[in-house]
Amino acid sequence: MVRKDIPFSRPLFRWSVPLLLFLLSAPLLHAQYTPGAWPASFIDYTDSTGAYIQDVNDQTPLETDIIYSATTPSSVSVNTDGTHAFFRVQLSANPYKANGQWSQYSWVVAIGDSTGQGAPIGWVSVNVSNNMTVEVKDQTTTDVIYTYDKKLANPAAVRSTAAGSSGFYFLDFQVPMAALSSRLGIDANTKVRFYYGSSSSGGTINKDYMTTGDTLSFIGLATTNFNAIETGNLTPLPVELTSFAAYLRAGTAELQWGTATELNNYGFEVQRAVNDGAWLPRGFVTGGGTVNTPRQYRWSEDVSRLHGVIRYRLRQIDRDGTEEIHGMVTLSASPSGDEGIASMYPQPATGSVTVSYRGSGVEAATLSLFDLSGRLLQQHRSDVANSSWETRVLDVSALGPGSYILQLQKNGQKFSQRMVIAR
Repeated sequence: MVRKDIPFSRPLFRWSVPLLLFLLSAPLLHAQYTPGAWPASFIDYTDSTGAYIQDVNDQTPLETDIIYSATTPSSVSVNTDGTHAFFRVQLSANPYKANGQWSQYSWVVAIGDSTGQGAPIGWVSVNVSNNMTVEVKDQTTTDVIYTYDKKLANPAAVRSTAAGSSGFYFLDFQVPMAALSSRLGIDANTKVRFYYGSSSSGGTINKDYMTTGDTLSFIGLATTNFNAIETGNLTPLPVELTSFAAYLRAGTAELQWGTATELNNYGFEVQRAVNDGAWLPRGFVTGGGTVNTPRQYRWSEDVSRLHGVIRYRLRQIDRDGTEEIHGMVTLSASPSGDEGIASMYPQPATGSVTVSYRGSGVEAATLSLFDLSGRLLQQHRSDVANSSWETRVLDVSALGPGSYILQLQKNGQKFSQRMVIAR
């Protein structure tokens, strides 16, 4: 039986304006996330000089106070497994109290961008009031990632463990990388800075600060990204060239270079310029992606028809399309192929320059550095006469910026090449 006094078009419930506003402003729940296994260790977070982050012992109750630590384990640390971001603060006392519940407080990591300037781009926090929540928030919206009863001793995404025999405690908490990405736009490659603290009034740091002062500031803190953290490094791994040399053998230019570390390295485009000509691409060598172990690379081409000064440089390309030019090496192409200074790297030089040349096998070779007025600044003589390739590193850190003349003398002949120092 259908009651005729209730029209089908009439809503069964009416939403009041206050209730609508409450629902629209309430934190968003994300029950689909699953906590990950805790890492075996954490990476000490430092400032940009590599010094440990420190905090004065200035807060009560003790479980809210981030301890002062100038050595490892540091006051604050971080880690990731590629799927979850893990944060650790070292506290003066256990935040899980003897009365069988978590202290009613908040522990917060503010996240800034790579510049260290301006307001945080977001926060990750553990908040305890009526219950315990793990949250991710930006400037306007809060996502509640996990919710627990505050009497629960071992919730999956939060834990408190003794820091060895020190009497202090580690508070560890975690959020999925997907939660950082969806709310803050952070992915594994985003360069960020972390600022840890605690709070008496929710997830924004307003009480216990690190030594940057009484105002939240990311300037001076280390810049990193989660790819670097996952490989066991705090700072991003640039493509760091440890060597770059060129040799001329029987009309063939042979390039060799090495890297100490690589981050998202797609590869190297080899570029060449002859005498004062333009830089032109000559080949491509695939990079190692992301590695933190040394790698060596080789590339060669026929230059038997070229004469004069041949310059090479590397255009390193990241997988995201960004690129960097690495300083050039030079070759002196001559009919004999083995005369003169074979290569100098880098050019321009800053602290040192690596020079390669072939000995004559008749007399020991001498390498001399002059300024443009002809004044002798340095002179280096080979120990013995030989006909093999020699490499010598010249310290030019004490010389001012500008042009210099590098001269090789061997077998009664002199070969000169211009060298540039930049600061």
